[in-house]
Amino acid sequence: MILGNAIWKIVAAGTLVLGIGAGAALAETAEEAIKARQACMKANGAMMGVMVPIIKGEKPYDKAAIDAAIAAEGTACAGWANWWGEDTKPGGAVETWAKEEIWTDKAGFEAAGMAYGKASEGVKASTDEASFKAAFPALGESCGGCHEKFRRPKG
Repeated sequence: MILGNAIWKIVAAGTLVLGIGAGAALAETAEEAIKARQACMKANGAMMGVMVPIIKGEKPYDKAAIDAAIAAEGTACAGWANWWGEDTKPGGAVETWAKEEIWTDKAGFEAAGMAYGKASEGVKASTDEASFKAAFPALGESCGGCHEKFRRPKG
């Protein structure tokens, strides 16, 4: 999802905040926090939109495009740690696709975030098509694993 060590730190900080039972999203309203999470996930989707066609062989390997997509996602997701206050749970005034499990299984949410951070680091560190293709599956798996447990389907 994010730039190398930055995601690792952001996810760890976010889960630390969750782990100590933080209330409101820091310096943001619940609506702003939820909208920021959604913008982050859209940036993640755009990043995957760059990478998946390369993995499928539909587009040529392009390290610059991959790096730009990772950087854009990093910018969009920079406030991750502040977006998980109790007031941002499902059932509020703003629709969210987050599941209650984010707040009831904090250790699982943290582990999912750490897996994503590690996988993201691997993709960012790739230097050529072969290393990118070797690193990418872990990123895709970490996305899917988090979505399965911590995100309800839209609709």
